[in-house]
Amino acid sequence: MPVIALAKIQAPRPRAGLIERPALEQALLQALGRHRLTLLVAPAGYGKTAALTRLVQALGPQWALAWISADDDQVQRFLACLTTALDPYDLPWRVAPEALATLAATDDGLRSAAAEIANALASAEIEQGLIVLDDAHRITDPQVFDLLQMVLDRLPAHWSLVIASRIEPPLSLARWRGLGELAEFRLNELRFTEPEARALLALEGPTPEPAQVSALVERTDGWAAGLRLVATARPRQGGNSLGALTQRHLFDYLASEVLEDMPRELRSFLLRSSILPELSATRCAHVCQLPRSAELLEEVERRGLFAAPLEAPELTLRLHDLFREFLEHCLLREHPDEVPRLLRRAADDEPDLSRAIGYLARAGDWDEAAHVLAMRGPALLPMGGGPVLERLLALFPQAAWERHADLYFLRGLCSFPRLDFDRMADAMQQAATGFRREDRTEATAMALALAYLAMSCTARLDDAARGLEALRAQPLSGEVRTAVGFSSAWVAYAQGRTELLAPLVAEMLSALERSGDPQHWERCFFLCLFAGMPGMRPLLERFAQGASRLISEQPTQLRAGVAHIRCWLAFSDGRIAEAVQWLAQADADVHWLGQPRILMTESWMTHTLIDAVRGDADASRCAAEANKCDIEQHSPLSNRLTHEYEELFTYARSCWMLGDGVRLRAVVTQLAHTGNPHEWAAAPDQRRFGRALVALFEDRLSEARELLQPLACEHDRYCFFPAAQARVLLAYAELRLGLEAEAAATIQPWLAQVLKGAERGGALLAGQHVLQRLAGAQWKGRLPVAQVALLQELADQVRVASHCASAEPDGTPLDRTPNTAPAAGLLTDREREVLEHLVRGDSNKLIARALDLSPHTVKRHVANILGKLGVDTRGQAVHWHSQQHRRS
Repeated sequence: MPVIALAKIQAPRPRAGLIERPALEQALLQALGRHRLTLLVAPAGYGKTAALTRLVQALGPQWALAWISADDDQVQRFLACLTTALDPYDLPWRVAPEALATLAATDDGLRSAAAEIANALASAEIEQGLIVLDDAHRITDPQVFDLLQMVLDRLPAHWSLVIASRIEPPLSLARWRGLGELAEFRLNELRFTEPEARALLALEGPTPEPAQVSALVERTDGWAAGLRLVATARPRQGGNSLGALTQRHLFDYLASEVLEDMPRELRSFLLRSSILPELSATRCAHVCQLPRSAELLEEVERRGLFAAPLEAPELTLRLHDLFREFLEHCLLREHPDEVPRLLRRAADDEPDLSRAIGYLARAGDWDEAAHVLAMRGPALLPMGGGPVLERLLALFPQAAWERHADLYFLRGLCSFPRLDFDRMADAMQQAATGFRREDRTEATAMALALAYLAMSCTARLDDAARGLEALRAQPLSGEVRTAVGFSSAWVAYAQGRTELLAPLVAEMLSALERSGDPQHWERCFFLCLFAGMPGMRPLLERFAQGASRLISEQPTQLRAGVAHIRCWLAFSDGRIAEAVQWLAQADADVHWLGQPRILMTESWMTHTLIDAVRGDADASRCAAEANKCDIEQHSPLSNRLTHEYEELFTYARSCWMLGDGVRLRAVVTQLAHTGNPHEWAAAPDQRRFGRALVALFEDRLSEARELLQPLACEHDRYCFFPAAQARVLLAYAELRLGLEAEAAATIQPWLAQVLKGAERGGALLAGQHVLQRLAGAQWKGRLPVAQVALLQELADQVRVASHCASAEPDGTPLDRTPNTAPAAGLLTDREREVLEHLVRGDSNKLIARALDLSPHTVKRHVANILGKLGVDTRGQAVHWHSQQHRRS
């Protein structure tokens, strides 16, 4: 999640001289209670922000307030502002607030993000809530208004939205107007009345005559900014009115009456600090290089120079838009050469990356902007910050891309979680070309390693293999060695050379362990599909252990990837219940991270198979159909062409286990027609396996046997234990053909290996009816007693798992309605500790302090607790806890 300036989400404090406008304030308060949307629309200077500031002060203690001062916010940044503004109210998010940007970037993601926001607002334990969006005219991204429209459609009854803007926002106002859900305050409602103008003028001198006030209100049309300037100027003009004052005269008036009357040092300070959206002593001192910045800022407030104070540890002011625009205009006219230097200083210690890049962009310093983004941008990715990073990359002109290869490298990193391999390959190759031109050998090798990974999915597998082989021969640093090992392992997998996986992953893992850098581990999280491959089990266990020492309780891609690895390791040993628990943790993390495609693909495929083993047909089909829909309708073309066969084959295996012949035939038929040059080496075997499943289902046993024989090999050549599954199904077909001796010869070597500790997951995927038939066969001594007992054990494991699937909840399957039965038994020790603090009424911040956790981690634990207990709010969780204690 991007760091944002906290001043953007702070309502201004009432400044001295803010006139009471009881009629307007009462009308605004009434609007909040009666309407879902309140709109303030008027040109600059009509007192919109001042009216909202007074409104906020009038709210009772039952109101929760989220204030956003908009600027040129893209939807990702707007989401960050909104969720940060709501943070004090401990909303029970089910998706990480930081990950809403990732969710919004997916197909139909804005609707999903809006639903998550509305659900969190609905579950907030407050009486009434208000979201204020000030200066909405500054927003140029239409997606922000699309999101607001969707949130408004779902806005809970105890929440209201107020928007202040110079122009009418692009929302469905006619619909809300017709439904009586819109309150509008425009020029007629916002212009000052004569009594209000008299009160304003009286602040700066003698009360003017009623006729003077009436004439001035008529000439200014009740324009608050004009009246305010008159009030400021009257003492110097002997009480005479300024005559007609309109916005087109404003800058001339400010120049002649405000700046000229100002001490030179204060004038210099205001001009140079005007590039900052908010003025604090520390920031102004650095930008303006004036040692008396704190005193000068106090003088600005004392003089009432169109500035509103904000809540902050040190004095912080926000200048009125008109005044700030005027000051910037003067700065550009009088000191144009200084502006780039001031902007670069503003970027120096700016924690908000978007603002920092914006300052440097305005300064025209694209070189420094590229450097800052290259240093700070990659840290956004593990938490789903790819969309934010891509938006910042879009700001750079082509000339900057030609000079800075890091920009292409960042684009390539952003493409990987979306599985956009064409874009990733192109970006990384351009990065490598640029790095080579800059004589950056290590960076060149890193970019090439990732380019070759992407090329393996763009019908250039042989080129990728040759390129990686050349890289492995070079002396490389640990970080680059890690990327080369990871990419080489995937290319070997793509080629069907799975005997090479273990040494390549071992090479990668050794480099990771030497580096200890979490970002290096983050890039290698996608490994669960290697479960079952020769020699991979101890390496996957080692990877999971090493990664677990680096990751925190905060969900990241790496943490979700480790949960998927542990899920398949448990499944491979027949520990199905444990696998389900790991899968539930992975699901929670994936959902929390905004469902990035790369993690969703792992989850969908895992659910498709493991839920089928458990007999949960609805969950299995739901995951398979979601995966199928994504790859066919939303996935980048290179990903579909390369991997559609894997998705369909996984679906076919599920249909076999569930006995769904109709879907099995349809899926295998589609699988037969997906061939293309992008596919990996396993595709022909998977088509053959699909035909074997249909033949088995239709009792064409001889044909099935012929198809399965070459697939029942010693080692797996693709994911999720197909060789063992094929061997068990081959024995099943032979047994049904009356070939008991052949069946025993087929399955006996595999059973012997399992008894010695080999993985058994493939047999579980054969289906309960197959295992039970094999376990109950009359082997007549052809199999040792221990092996027959093992067959029965395998059948029992699947039977028990199937029974548990209908009797016990296992978390929240992806894209399904969460289970409603409480799963308190799945609460971790830490979640129980957090629940105890909820019972005491502690806020997230207090819980974080008490348990030495980050507030982000506490949010995640609260979301887990609510999900596992099947409740929506913290109060309901507390009620559940009290009921349990009464029963005990």
